[in-house]
Amino acid sequence: MRALYTWGCAAAIWLVASLTASAQTLSIGMSGSEVSSLQNDLVAAGYLARTVDGDYGSTTKEAVALFQKAKGLPVTGRADDDTRAAIERAAGAGYRPGGGVVYAEGNRGSMISDMQVRLQAAGYLKGGIDGVYGEDTTNAVRAFQKAKGIPVSGVIDEMTYGALRNEDTSSVSYEGSGEEEGSGDRGSSLYSIGDSGSDVSSIQRKLKKMGYLDGAVDGIYGGDTASAVKAFQSDEGLSVTGMVNGDTLSRITSEYAAQSGETVLSPGDSGKKVIRLQNKLLLHGYNPGSVDGIYGEGTAEAVRQLQAEENLARTGIADGDVWDRLDSAPRFTGNYKKVFRMEATAYTPNDGDGRGMTAMGAYAGKGHAAVDPNIIPLGSEVYIEGYGYAICDDIGGAIHGNIIDVGVDNYDQAYKWGMKPKVNVYLIR
Repeated sequence: MRALYTWGCAAAIWLVASLTASAQTLSIGMSGSEVSSLQNDLVAAGYLARTVDGDYGSTTKEAVALFQKAKGLPVTGRADDDTRAAIERAAGAGYRPGGGVVYAEGNRGSMISDMQVRLQAAGYLKGGIDGVYGEDTTNAVRAFQKAKGIPVSGVIDEMTYGALRNEDTSSVSYEGSGEEEGSGDRGSSLYSIGDSGSDVSSIQRKLKKMGYLDGAVDGIYGGDTASAVKAFQSDEGLSVTGMVNGDTLSRITSEYAAQSGETVLSPGDSGKKVIRLQNKLLLHGYNPGSVDGIYGEGTAEAVRQLQAEENLARTGIADGDVWDRLDSAPRFTGNYKKVFRMEATAYTPNDGDGRGMTAMGAYAGKGHAAVDPNIIPLGSEVYIEGYGYAICDDIGGAIHGNIIDVGVDNYDQAYKWGMKPKVNVYLIR
């Protein structure tokens, strides 16, 4: 009897372990490394022809649905255990007729406007050019594919995309599209202040991971999101509008994809993203030595200090765990030598002579502060109530006495900070 009982317990444990080991069903709106892995397998199997970005969007859903249909699986567009295993087996074993999915129903932006223009030129799209891949566009794509002898799917795959690119668009009028002909940018605003939903959440999450968004990822396009978009557009040389059009959305996606994965930034990297990392480290009390845009040993050691305090592997590499910590609010340890009661204002890298550098030669922004050297010596580290840590490495013509000017990244953040008449400033060292 005891042997039977023991066998029953073992069987139950095996069943629970089997259920626990079952992979999560992936579906639209999800994101992360598992989605990236799925997308990589879809690319290798010839069902996806888009950048692997870790976001389960419209193209990933349609690629999964096409795979399920081709392999006789239930067509849901969701990647369950059976589907994921089948996609893994198919990776590298062949290529989908027509090629991988480039665009699909649910996509929006200037690239969809361009495809609509070509479908209209070919005589298949009767509706307007609105940059939204909806039912009309799907039906037009189906008709175009049937006429061209391309496997009919309703999605713009590689073969369909190539055929559409050969269509003459000179006869198409942009009237009614909401965009000016010949403007050079058919990406009118897709998202702006007041919008909400999962698409906005996706944009916010990417901006936050890249260090542009300070506010919450709440799916509501408010002032914080607009400020983050403006900062990103400025860095990328795009029109600074604070609104997300097709070009901005495409650049956010590609830049996020370039940073995604286990390693975001590491020793040897350089540029604006390293400057942003160094300034965020300062804001949280981890001194990289100098904010020069070069990921050297000082920056690596600052990252290792953060990792040690957060019980993370001390790699010195700014991966997702490091960015997650830097995206949260700075924490004050409570250790200080002296406290000042000061008036606090804010300034941007564009203020002063416009060089974007502090008086001591660092790139300005968050994590820096301008002070009166007679009150707080230059080079001192402080913690500013409601702000975070900063290096006092700047001065200003209006900074005399008990006044501190905190560094921010843009004018919207400066306006949001305003002028605080009484703020505790703790001298750390």
